[in-house]
Amino acid sequence: MPDSPSARATGGETALVVIDVQHSYFEHPALAAHQSELTAAVVELLRAAHEAGRPVFLVRTEHARDRSTWTLNMLADGEGFAFPGTRQAAVLEEVAQAAEGGVEVVKTRDSAFHRTDLEAVLRERGVERILLCGVSTHSCVAQTATDAFALGFHAAVAVDAIASEDPELSAAMLEFLRTEMRQPLLGREDALTLLRTGLVPDQA
Repeated sequence: MPDSPSARATGGETALVVIDVQHSYFEHPALAAHQSELTAAVVELLRAAHEAGRPVFLVRTEHARDRSTWTLNMLADGEGFAFPGTRQAAVLEEVAQAAEGGVEVVKTRDSAFHRTDLEAVLRERGVERILLCGVSTHSCVAQTATDAFALGFHAAVAVDAIASEDPELSAAMLEFLRTEMRQPLLGREDALTLLRTGLVPDQA
């Protein structure tokens, strides 16, 4: 459930971080079923961020064909994906267009912070809070949120602009982020408010 709309100032800059809205992930039927509504929700956030002059980060996963970047389960299965230059690795066209001018971050693990320059660029831009959206909720979104907490960034999740192929695990991870990490779960209006004004639900 989204948190209450009582608002307070965030302090510092707020950035929008869009995670793995790529063709490869929507090959899964459970995610494909939500592709249209998720795309529309992410594009709306991107437009709001641009209008408010907020930094935008477009994160995507890409793996080398030589297996050097593969995860343990990929190696065990002998199956890679999202190779450079392929349609799988590309961000959905509508999202890429709406994110034009944003910072691209390429990752090889669930977290957008793992062996990338995301942390450094966020700090360079004075970002203290990030709004997360994209796929998959229980893996890449949740892991990025967890690492954000460890690194001292205030993270919030736009719950109307995320999707998962495992609803039960997704719900459990969101509850973990809300209760243990004290990260707001924002509905559409509150997420847009955060981008437009820098106000978030009061966690007191």
